[in-house]
Order: sequence, then C-alpha cells, then structure tokens
Amino acid sequence: MENITEIKTFEDFYRFIQIQTDVKNFWKRMYRGVRINYELIPSIGRFKTSEGRYLNTGDEMTILNEFMNTAYPYIKDNNFSTLELLSFGQNHGLPTRLLDWTQNPLVAFYFAVEKPLTEEEKNQDIHSCVYIHKEEMDIEPCEPFDPFTISNVKYYLPKNLDNRIIAQRGLFTVHNEPYIPWKPADLETVFIHKDIRKDIKKALNKLGINAGTIYPDVDGIAEYVKWAYSNLY
Repeated sequence: MENITEIKTFEDFYRFIQIQTDVKNFWKRMYRGVRINYELIPSIGRFKTSEGRYLNTGDEMTILNEFMNTAYPYIKDNNFSTLELLSFGQNHGLPTRLLDWTQNPLVAFYFAVEKPLTEEEKNQDIHSCVYIHKEEMDIEPCEPFDPFTISNVKYYLPKNLDNRIIAQRGLFTVHNEPYIPWKPADLETVFIHKDIRKDIKKALNKLGINAGTIYPDVDGIAEYVKWAYSNLY
C-alpha cells in the first residue's frame, strides 16, 4: 500500500518536520525533494536527444568523458574516480545515473518549492513532493565502486568533494538500470499543496535554508538576494 502524506497548511508542515526530528533511526532516512512528482528515474534516464531519442549506457559514458575533458581545468587537481566524477558532475547539472538525496528534510523541502510552477502546471493535477526512503542499513562513506558494472541500486555517501554537497547534506543512489523507475520498499511520498509552496519557502528561509546556504557560492548568494528583495513587498 502506497504511503502518502499531504501538506496543505503551515500546521501540516511544522507537524511533519517535528515528526522527522523525533523519529527513531533518523540517520537511516534519505529525503528527495522534487518540484513535480515524477517517478524515481535518474536524469540520464529522462534525458533525450534533439531527435527525441533516449540515451543508452554508451551515450552516458561519452557524456561523462566529454565532461571530464572539458571541465579538466576545474578538476585537474583532484584524482577523481569514475563515481566521484559522476557525483561532482551530477551536482552541477550533468545528466547521470545518480539520484540526489539529502539527510536533511528541510533541504528536501527547499528543492521541492525552490522553483515556481508554470501557469500551465498550476492548472494540472500535479504536486510538488518529498520522497522519503528508509534504508535498513546505516548509510556510511564507502570506497568508490564502478557505477557501470553494479547489478543493483547502491548507496553512495561521497567525500566532501564540493561545498554544495556539504551544505546540502548530500548523498546519492547509484542505479544499475537508470532508464527504469526505481520503486524501493517502504517509500513514503509527501505531497505539497500548490497554495502552500511560497509560504513554505519563506518559512525555510527563517530556518536558515535558502539559495545562499544551499548553494554556498556567489551564484547562490545572488539568487538569494534577488529572491529576498522580490519578497519584501
């Protein structure tokens, strides 16, 4: 049976956050916030060419090699493994077989409400949502493995390769079949009502979660200042 929670009011939001704070074994929980409730498919599995063709593993490796060669001036001082390079690229928008998660539910809520819905989306039966995955094993840092030869979904808690990963309490699932929706057991879905999205974003800012803290660089600070000023009046 699908486990669904709905956030329709401020009271729902604060009550839910309180529950996540008090829950036992909270360190075994992973959160993923998305603007629209799509299936758990990594970005490489949702990526299409200009001709509308989905990519395959060969395309994926070509993209990674191109990224490695082009981004060399920024990564030359790091002896990245393939998995570390994927996680670094994923955190900067490269389509990969990784899915982003966080160990902080507030960060997940921020990603769910960060970008506004379009007018067309507001008229559709869609929700922003936070997925909660409860893993039976403790999620701990591990040695990099070959992401292209795994036979099942694996968890990857990266080293502190990037300030964004640190700020976002980030970790990843690495998918052996990135073109197929992942449906783990005990997945909880938290639907966020459209009318409460803006208010949640303002509340998160008061709790110290905003573009300036999520993206701790000049771009993030500029985005935060722009958003904060637009909400003064």
